[in-house]
Amino acid sequence: MNWLKSLWDKLVNKTSTSPTLVVVEETPEECGEVFRIICLEAGVAQRDLDKGNLVALFEDWYKGPCTRDAVCASLLAFRKAHPVANAKLTRGKF
Repeated sequence: MNWLKSLWDKLVNKTSTSPTLVVVEETPEECGEVFRIICLEAGVAQRDLDKGNLVALFEDWYKGPCTRDAVCASLLAFRKAHPVANAKLTRGKF
């Protein structure tokens, strides 16, 4: 009976897997990407965002949290601070 137990233990050791902890890090969304999505949803064309380089301009200007609500709240101030952005974003329905 002892040899059966040792055989069983060897078999289990070869085929068993030990549980491993997998850590998945969430990468925070970039503020520029949040801004771009908001603009596209509001009806601003990607072409207008690219021509004015508005995503990069917004990323340089914006210093707040990268949440959708915070970015939406900052759009009026961004438009006032940058006339190019104001001209390109007037087509959107914010």
